[in-house]
Amino acid sequence: MYQFAKLSAAAFLVIDVLFLANSAAAQQMQMPPAQVEVVIAEDRLLAPLMDVSATVISVNDSRIAAEVEGPLIWIAKVGTEVKKGDVIARIDDRLLKIRLRSAEANVARLKADMAFREREVERFEELAKRDNTSKSRLQEVIARREMLRQDIIEAEANLEQATGDLARAEIRAPFPGHVVARLANSGEYINIGTEVARFVDTQDVEIAMAAPIAIAEYLKIGATVTVSDNRKILQLPIRTIVPVGDSVSRMMEVRLSVEAGEWVIGAPVKVKLPKGTAVKTVAVPRDALILKGTTAYIFKVGADMKAEQVSADRRATVGLWVAVSDQIKAGDQIVVRGGERLTPGQSVLISGK
Repeated sequence: MYQFAKLSAAAFLVIDVLFLANSAAAQQMQMPPAQVEVVIAEDRLLAPLMDVSATVISVNDSRIAAEVEGPLIWIAKVGTEVKKGDVIARIDDRLLKIRLRSAEANVARLKADMAFREREVERFEELAKRDNTSKSRLQEVIARREMLRQDIIEAEANLEQATGDLARAEIRAPFPGHVVARLANSGEYINIGTEVARFVDTQDVEIAMAAPIAIAEYLKIGATVTVSDNRKILQLPIRTIVPVGDSVSRMMEVRLSVEAGEWVIGAPVKVKLPKGTAVKTVAVPRDALILKGTTAYIFKVGADMKAEQVSADRRATVGLWVAVSDQIKAGDQIVVRGGERLTPGQSVLISGK
């Protein structure tokens, strides 16, 4: 009797399992078609990649120095944004104005003297024509005039320098940007060449990195590489490859073009650079990859408009593309939006069709 009851319980368990399976199958059959977006799998040349640490830099990152000396009377605050030619610091110009007036007076004095010398030469030339003076005397007068002319040239150069020094008492931005640091403060005496501010161009931006010399043959100017941080992923072109490596580190510099505002200057990013020869393979966009725990898969839309689950290998990800298995052929429709809610065998409707 006990044995019969035990067998009956087992039989009931089997019946329950079959009932639940049939119910799940029936439920799946009753599920409405899922709305999805698809892309077409395509043949692509994919190369093995390596991660390289890089930094967002400004092309123009300068420490602005004084060209004249004197007390610093004003300097822009840190963070100030200025245009090219705007004043970022001022040096007391009282002594410079005195030098300018002195230079102007010297030029005016010499030019007045030159007017007298010109008349004197003319007078002696007339006397020489009438043999009323010696040629040596005429030559002496002409020589004094030419020496004075050289003095005027020197005085005008001094005047030009004094004018320039007065203008340079206002230290101006050589390009548009931001004052990043004050290297001197108001009241300090500034000598020629003293750095007063660090000034950075926040519009002309690049990404710089040190890449192994060993991968130089796989890098091409203009080629697009993947750049990412924890917030975004961009495809950016290689602007230049400096063809000189360091003999100790065996590294060379590579720079990428990037639009201003994508990252803060100084931000660290990761760049995927090719480290081998590209191989032709069938690939799908990385957005098609669905991750659940340690499992990765994609959904292919079959001819019957049903979702077919295909395993994927995350290690085969190259940039924004994933190399797929032989189960996917070029031209297959791959779900790229809406796959997270799909179940294998579920009917689908493709957006836009």
